[in-house]
Amino acid sequence: MKADRAKQRVEVTNADLVHVSRGTSGGEWFRRYWLAVGTSADLRDVPVRVKLLGEELVLFRDLNGRIGLVGLHCPHRGSSLEYGDIEERGIRCPYHGWLFDVSGQCLEQPAEPKGNLFHQKIRHLSYPVKELGGLIFAHLGRDSASPPPLPRYSPLIDRGGIRQIEPVRYYDYNWLNFYENSADPSHLWVLHRQSGYGAQSWGNQFFSSEDPPSYEAIETDYGMKMVMTKPGPTPDTEYVDTMSLALPSIIQVGDTEFIHARLDDATLMKEGSHCEHILFLTPNDDDHFMIFTIDYYTGRELNFFARLAEMRSQEAPKEKVKEYDKRPYMPYKGNVRLEDIVTQGTQGLLDQREEHLGVSDRGVIMLRRILREAIQTAVGGGRPKGVIEKREAETPVELDSFTGVRAKTPPHPSLSPVVGGEDKGEGAGGKHDPR
Repeated sequence: MKADRAKQRVEVTNADLVHVSRGTSGGEWFRRYWLAVGTSADLRDVPVRVKLLGEELVLFRDLNGRIGLVGLHCPHRGSSLEYGDIEERGIRCPYHGWLFDVSGQCLEQPAEPKGNLFHQKIRHLSYPVKELGGLIFAHLGRDSASPPPLPRYSPLIDRGGIRQIEPVRYYDYNWLNFYENSADPSHLWVLHRQSGYGAQSWGNQFFSSEDPPSYEAIETDYGMKMVMTKPGPTPDTEYVDTMSLALPSIIQVGDTEFIHARLDDATLMKEGSHCEHILFLTPNDDDHFMIFTIDYYTGRELNFFARLAEMRSQEAPKEKVKEYDKRPYMPYKGNVRLEDIVTQGTQGLLDQREEHLGVSDRGVIMLRRILREAIQTAVGGGRPKGVIEKREAETPVELDSFTGVRAKTPPHPSLSPVVGGEDKGEGAGGKHDPR
């Protein structure tokens, strides 16, 4: 009887996927991973207020170059450390001058009697922080004294290419709406048919809405990937576009050169993609999240990032808005990122909406199942998918995002048809389980 009740307490449903605050199943799961929280270039001599998984924090770099992530409110009288002074040994509260180092240890309390050791008893909330490839990562878990290794994601490691960190993007809807969008390839030739995926010569060949590619959802060690294919230029080859989703909330695509930079199609198809476009999604809370984006390019185009910026600047909405059209997102068609915001930002939370998923939603169905299993593992005390072990600390984490022509491959052996009613009510005509 007790064992059965314990099982019920850790049962995970789709409703758990969208909630990230401490004490929720999803929130405790997220706290098992390293999350991108800032960029090295943006962290200067001023504290930065940041909300992560529902927690109000402040990020700073002391004058010795050490980075700290501590609770926003000083434990003395609650003043905001966002207005604190940065010093060699840490951050000083502006109210009464309490000084904290990057570990949260209080070092000084100027108003207390000389020689008083009260400061030694004060340890402010703090989380471990690491830098890699120009990004700042933090681990908000309860095991802050000995967190797992920070994965060495391939685009963040120098391998003879060039790296670009794009401006941080901020969104005011749930992180999962964006994340699972990448497991839903059919929207590419419907929603984006007037923008990047439909407007290019290569896009018209591959992402044609009249003749869309086939696609498979494949589970991987790091999460899953969506593999889209069409017959290649010879019977033994195929065109392929791969998009990977790594846990907890990472997306990598390989078609940036084709869709946005619009480099030479023939050369790209012969050689394949050279750009790893990786996105790290970090929830602020249930209704807001941030995206940290890295482009790592190993191709021959000397001014690749300049060309990419120029071509993206031309991706402007093409609609003419009627004077009586007061919809807040108008115009949006013609710009990939705006099109995503309009559709994802109006969905609402997964556990508060009704859905009827079909066979075309098999990628979304798989992703939700993988996330539920990972949360179930974390809540049960195990190591969820995507959290690496110490012996893997120096091993690069490579996510599959190849785009181009390759030898034809047989269907993945683990694939099986998706039918209605499977996966806790998801499938053709099914409604997600709201529990």
